[in-house]
Amino acid sequence: MNPTLRPYRPADRAACLALFDSNVPEFFALHERASFETDLEQATEYFVVEDSEGVVACGGVWVGGDGHADRPGGFVWGMVRRALHGHGYGSLLVQARLERLRELGVREVRLDTSPKTAPFYARFGFREVGRVADGYGPGLDRVDMALTL
Repeated sequence: MNPTLRPYRPADRAACLALFDSNVPEFFALHERASFETDLEQATEYFVVEDSEGVVACGGVWVGGDGHADRPGGFVWGMVRRALHGHGYGSLLVQARLERLRELGVREVRLDTSPKTAPFYARFGFREVGRVADGYGPGLDRVDMALTL
């Protein structure tokens, strides 16, 4: 594994959609795909992780506020090709996005995820701050998490 993190380009769209599809239905509900497609273009910054197999992971960040020290920010649509879960790509993506949010002046990082993925983020210090039953669809709860930088 010799991964490279780089900014998302429109040419990566199909590869990112394939990553999404590889994680349905265990981690994403199929109806969320349309939202992901829209959000690919609207994240403050979006990244892909490449290795010899091509694009193997993707994820972005958002930043709000007007530049104050307490500006909000968070993660959007982080995912790794399903067959490559547990190979370190997700950790690389989390660490890179946390560093970027620090650079952008974010002090608290927010994200929402499923109960299956929440323990992964907890390893980085994220704590659960809320939960919505069936928040993504029937049988797929939404877990809201936060991390103070």
